[in-house]
Amino acid sequence: MTKFGQSLPQQVQEALDHGLLRQVPLTFLPFINQELREWDHLFPYERRSVEGLLVYLSSLHPAERAELLRDVFALEEKMGVRRWPFSLEEQTIQNASLLARSPYYQDWRGAVRKVFDAARRAQAASEVGQRGKQLALLIIPQRLPLDPARAWQRWQGIGRPVEIAPTGELRGLSHVLLTGSPGGHGAKAGGLLEVALGKSGSSSADAWMVDAGTEVIDDVLAPETNDASRRPAILLSYERLKSFRENFSHEMNTMRKDLADADSVYSRLRQVDVGPWCPPEVASQPATREFVRSLFLSGNGAVLFSNSFVEWAASEAFRRARPRFLVARFGVRNKPKPFTSVVVFENQDKVNPLPSVEDPAGSALDAQMLALYTWLAASRYEEYQTNSVCVCLAESISQAYIVAPHEFDLRLEREPMTPDRLGALLGDWLA
Repeated sequence: MTKFGQSLPQQVQEALDHGLLRQVPLTFLPFINQELREWDHLFPYERRSVEGLLVYLSSLHPAERAELLRDVFALEEKMGVRRWPFSLEEQTIQNASLLARSPYYQDWRGAVRKVFDAARRAQAASEVGQRGKQLALLIIPQRLPLDPARAWQRWQGIGRPVEIAPTGELRGLSHVLLTGSPGGHGAKAGGLLEVALGKSGSSSADAWMVDAGTEVIDDVLAPETNDASRRPAILLSYERLKSFRENFSHEMNTMRKDLADADSVYSRLRQVDVGPWCPPEVASQPATREFVRSLFLSGNGAVLFSNSFVEWAASEAFRRARPRFLVARFGVRNKPKPFTSVVVFENQDKVNPLPSVEDPAGSALDAQMLALYTWLAASRYEEYQTNSVCVCLAESISQAYIVAPHEFDLRLEREPMTPDRLGALLGDWLA
């Protein structure tokens, strides 16, 4: 029997004490056991989701629970799960492979989804009215060249472009929106960071800053912005995570091409102390440390490409934390060097002595597509389908593409809109 910590909510502990884990399908156990074991490293939304599932199943009459889980049990029997070398303690590559190879896999997924959907509906009914408004700010910085005539074609009319007046700030439009603009007598009008970080009753997981470089993170960590009395946002910088990335890449390159060795390497990477590899803003937050570890273990290019890191980190933040405010700033990557292989996590600068060459044009194409993918990832979730505003800011063409509900009405606003005016509208929405 898996041992869990002492920090589980009372209702969850009571469900476990009453033997709930002996009454759920085997294929549920890797997920449940892993989440409960890592409880202290979960974000508040994840804890609520796991708690909601277990409390809901525990609350059902045995006959109701049996009926809800009947299809999953039946499909596990057809699949022969009990005869598999199937880990019940954690989700592994081998588990995923065994499930995916079964001819009943799609049926099993549908049956599992039915159970989780029932738990989510029960949880949503108890949380009506608790959710506020959300804002996603996606930044394509000045250094990435965009064609104004084609910049927003991929968005297929789901929002509208807005002309933004140029700003005198050297660091561009996004800096003004996030930190505010200078006011009279040396004062500074508050920006979106102040609104997001000053929200009472919020946790750090409610505000995320994900940066291909360091500028957004520098804005938060600046002495005039970093008020210790406020809860910090979750701050993720691809550049500031360089040591983490390089150590992960080195470990991944030791992996042979079979599932057993892959699980062995992944298991080692799940257990290694990553604290020394992290910048202070990540090292100080256990849940954020584990988020980055999981992100780099998922094999999606986040270790290798800064813009992939931004898109995937933001998408996972939406999935795992449901933040109220998220900033995702793309950047400039280097061109891939010849005779190197990013597929096997090679460090190109070590393998090939040729100097690195930046690729602004290619990075701009990446950012245009990945910004849209980021918002589409968020819009999969009910929380972001009605009460959310998405602003994709293209600094090189002084435009913002805005996807918003009807109540965020810009039709009476003059264009070009000043950064101060846009910031005020977004701040009012977020507040």
